[in-house]
Amino acid sequence: MSTEAAKTSQLDLFAGDDHAPTPDKLRPDVVRAHAEKLAGRLSRLLGMDVRLAVTDNRSTVISYRRRPGALALRVHHMFLHAPVHIVEALADYAGRGKKGSGALLDDYIRNQRHRLKPPRPTGALKARGLFYDLQSMYDALNAKHFNGEIDARIGWGRVTARRNQRSIRMGVYLHDERVIRIHPALDRPEVPAYFVQFVVFHEMLHQAVPAAHCDDGKRQHHGAEFRKRERAYPDYARAIAWEKKNLDLLLGTRRSGEAA
Repeated sequence: MSTEAAKTSQLDLFAGDDHAPTPDKLRPDVVRAHAEKLAGRLSRLLGMDVRLAVTDNRSTVISYRRRPGALALRVHHMFLHAPVHIVEALADYAGRGKKGSGALLDDYIRNQRHRLKPPRPTGALKARGLFYDLQSMYDALNAKHFNGEIDARIGWGRVTARRNQRSIRMGVYLHDERVIRIHPALDRPEVPAYFVQFVVFHEMLHQAVPAAHCDDGKRQHHGAEFRKRERAYPDYARAIAWEKKNLDLLLGTRRSGEAA
């Protein structure tokens, strides 16, 4: 790739994040200079055009899309200061599809975590609901299925009013905060305890089997190992069957007491 071609690589600074702070308190022109240098190095290494987007996204540090003769790459601003061997690993991983470079990039990201913006405060957690105590479920599941190795806080999520809802996220695990939130729609007598326990187990499993990088650079949260361990859960089949039969109850389109 010629130097002239490398100079035409497109740059987006803090793409998709209009309120992102300038990294390391540098002036925008200095950030752009670092980004142009990185894009040029990647273009020369790969022999193709590179469209580089610099972000302040703490959850997706690297993502990319390869096209014939071109690479669209989004990276966290920590890579603006990356040493030569990390830039080469980034080119191999995103531009050439060499998954072996992912381990080196993961090590670099861990060492640069201080450059990630701090997570949003999670606020107080309430584990005891009207019908179910999430902490008791968590403790029992942790001892039985994880040898007590899961380290997280758990609580019910906030009640939000939504009309014409077609889907429901029954639980979420916040990796950086080590927090599990369970949807309050499950805290009701019509929902069997074994189903709530399965949802809690599912979210705990996210800590035991962390997300892995996919071929497109995004993180896969439910990979093969995750699904294997999830299906091994004793009440897996029964919980999935109940969910399919009663989704309308959880969505609020069927009132309590009505036949499924």
